Formats: sequence, structure tokens, C-alpha cells
Amino acid sequence: MGKEKKPVIGVVGGGRQLLRITYSGIFDVDELFGAIKSFFNERKYTFIQEEHTETIKTSGREIKINISPERNVDEYVKFKINLEVLGWRCTDVLIDEDGKKVKKQRGDLEIRFKSSMAKNYKKTFKGNKFGEFLRQTYEKYITKDRLSKYEDKLTDETNELINRIKTTLGQYTR
Repeated sequence: MGKEKKPVIGVVGGGRQLLRITYSGIFDVDELFGAIKSFFNERKYTFIQEEHTETIKTSGREIKINISPERNVDEYVKFKINLEVLGWRCTDVLIDEDGKKVKKQRGDLEIRFKSSMAKNYKKTFKGNKFGEFLRQTYEKYITKDRLSKYEDKLTDETNELINRIKTTLGQYTR
């Protein structure tokens, strides 16, 4: 089955190839989310936070945040990058940084990524059989190379986001 038959293509992190960052240690949650928001603002994504829950447990806070920024690339294609941030045993700690006491967090983090590219998001080609035939023909013969370049671009953007988050957490990046 060709990609032209799918209105949404999972580019990164779908199915078996789940992409995630895991981290245990001290981090600054404000710095982390500042880096994530600035990444999406620089690329003109609409920032959508779908869920933010915090639960207080005896071992510390448990955090779950779902973010789904999206961006219209052109009249036919839309990028969407989903992030799920999970935190366990998060506690506040005071750290000496350049002679000043700074409040940070200690705990375990897991950040999951999934990127997708929606085609025909404005419903240019109607949902009937003839419209679907036109859409698939258009994608297979007319815009195949452009759609392939968009997939590569979305993969690059997702990898840039992963590297920015790793840098913020002090992890090794490629």
C-alpha cells in the first residue's frame, strides 16, 4: 500500500519505533519547557497543550503533560509533533549555582515523541470515491517528490527538538 492512500503519515515515533528520552537526576522544569516552547515558536508552530496533570504522592510529584503543536506547511500539508512528558518522584531541591541558591527539581523523566504529516487537511479533495481517486493520483504523480521532502523536513525538525531537549538536560547529542 502506497503512502498516497493514507491521509496522515506517521513520520517519527509511530508504532514500534517509539522515540523517547529518559532522564534521572536534577533538572530545571522551567528551562526545559522554555526550550520546548522557544523551539516551536521559532518554527511558527501553534502551541497546543492538551493535558497537564500533577499528582502528589509520598515519593514525590507525578507529572503528565501532553503537547501537540502543529504548523501549516502549505495549503495541502500540516506538520504535527506530539510530546508526552512523564515525570515520577519529582521533588524540589535547592542547588548552589554561581554562589546563588536556585530551585530545581530532582526526579525521573521520560519524554515521548511522535511526528505526523497530515495531507489534504483543508479537504481540497472531497471524501467521495472520485475525490479520493483524484487525491491519490495527485499525491502519487504530481507532488510525490515534494511530499517526500516534507517528510524529511519533519524528521529533521523532530531530531532538532530531541537534541535541544537533550542539551537542556545535559545529555549527549548527535
